Amino acid sequence: MVIDAATILTGSFNFTKAAEERNAENLLVIKDAPELVNAYAANIQAHAAHAHPYTRAAATAPPAAAAPGATADGEVHGNRHTKVYHLPGCPGYNRMHPTNRVPFATEAEAQQARYRKAKGCP
Repeated sequence: MVIDAATILTGSFNFTKAAEERNAENLLVIKDAPELVNAYAANIQAHAAHAHPYTRAAATAPPAAAAPGATADGEVHGNRHTKVYHLPGCPGYNRMHPTNRVPFATEAEAQQARYRKAKGCP
């Protein structure tokens, strides 16, 4: 954390009650180090440039009459990094970043590609 373009706070302390009262946290305050402040500020800006705001999307459940392995919109979402797939209505279905999403028509197709169903998915 850079404060007033002059002071750096770094360490594992995360400004919660648990961090203050129970956890083994550390906090280092650095002052009078303008080159280090500039390096921290540049790092923060680099991360902010590729960050996306969190938006909570409503999940939709597949219709009761759907065929086994079929989904409400015909699409199973797989995560290319974790190799986990989600069905519509499953926790996390709408939260996957589009660049990580691999679309599958059915669960069988996702399983054929060696993806596994997400925990919490019926």
